Amino acid sequence: MMLLVACDALPRDPAGSSEAIRRHGVMRVGLVLGDGDFGRATSARLLDRLSRQTGARAAIRPGATEPLFQALERGDIDLVLTPLDPESPWMTRISLSPPIATQGRKDKRLDYYAAMRNGENRWIMTVESAARAVADPGAGQ
Repeated sequence: MMLLVACDALPRDPAGSSEAIRRHGVMRVGLVLGDGDFGRATSARLLDRLSRQTGARAAIRPGATEPLFQALERGDIDLVLTPLDPESPWMTRISLSPPIATQGRKDKRLDYYAAMRNGENRWIMTVESAARAVADPGAGQ
């Protein structure tokens, strides 16, 4: 019986992201838009899906990638939606969903991601699942 109770707490969010989102009813989201509408429609679908799953509304904070990622690392926001170059040094400092939108091809390709704070495994799994469900058909190919 004790084993089953312990399993309910896995995966864990050491900083409590999932619980805070559920308790406050707000997902703090940094939004970096790509060229034109790149990523906009998929981001809206992702946030709608996450809102339905968590019962939380999205509080959007528009901005540039670097300051939003810094806020993500500090725990000031829960999610950043952004285009990201695969050569970015942030690739190892944050957790990324599968690409939710793609623009261009081959060496001109740019992917749009949902980024989460490293280690918040329950929240990461929630976002990754939603991202896979809403991804544009060409994303990740």
